[in-house]
Amino acid sequence: MFRRFGRSSVANLVGILCAFVLPMALAAHAASTAKQQLSKLSDKDFRGLETLAQRGDASAAAVLGVAFEEGIHVQRDMTEAVKWYRVAAAQGNVEVQHRLGVLYEEGKDVTKDLAGAAGWYAKAASLGYAPSQCNLGNLYRDGRGVGRDPAAAAKWYEVAARQGNAQAQSNIGYMYNHGEGVVHDDRQAVEWYRKAAEQGFAVAQRNLGIMYVLGQGVEANETEAMRWFSKAAAQGATRALVNQAILYMQGSQIPHNYAAAQSLLLQALSSGVDEAAPLLKRCQEFLAQGQADVPAGTTTADAHPH
Repeated sequence: MFRRFGRSSVANLVGILCAFVLPMALAAHAASTAKQQLSKLSDKDFRGLETLAQRGDASAAAVLGVAFEEGIHVQRDMTEAVKWYRVAAAQGNVEVQHRLGVLYEEGKDVTKDLAGAAGWYAKAASLGYAPSQCNLGNLYRDGRGVGRDPAAAAKWYEVAARQGNAQAQSNIGYMYNHGEGVVHDDRQAVEWYRKAAEQGFAVAQRNLGIMYVLGQGVEANETEAMRWFSKAAAQGATRALVNQAILYMQGSQIPHNYAAAQSLLLQALSSGVDEAAPLLKRCQEFLAQGQADVPAGTTTADAHPH
């Protein structure tokens, strides 16, 4: 017989069940919200949650999956977690469909299955879920779990980008920048890089800086390039430190500053950016000899997706 719950129990359950039906902008917080609510739930109420899941409630099944994945109120068991996630996903829960895609793509605690990942991403993508659209684009771009199809990758990136997904905006910018799956268009590349950069996406900030250095799709402006490289580096995009250093060493609009370049390259090298090593050696030679220019051909590193 179905058990009745008191007001506080119902409030707790509602808090949990809402975690997986949040608006898309909050989806990244759904699992953590479910974990927080689960940790506060009494054993009695947790059994009520199990009952709801067993009766086919999609939201309850999703949260029960989190319980098994995290080992909250139950022993951690990824087989059980995936079972309950599938119950929720089969009913159109896009956040859970996406979670299954991530689990199968990463292959952590479950058997890696790229085709399975693509399938779950495709389900959520077809329902308009931007993170899955972006991840599906990644699989098509790299030919993982699906046949390599740059045009399909670009299509999904742009669909997600138009919903405001920063990674997708950065990636479609790259596709336009390099003519992969779309007609090469540097102005479009700059437009998409800028949208992602203004959301704080470090890869796009660095790529936008490169466009300003090269004058591709935008008028060359090393000051603006340096500004975007600095933003990217501040977020841990350590290759941007090399881009800054190169501008200080060979910029045509920014005064040369080898001491600043050396400092940036040392930071990059200490962060594991191996390409900084030969540049640092040259920079130190120039400092020692008092030379003013870096040999021709030393350019910024190319843009890259993801």
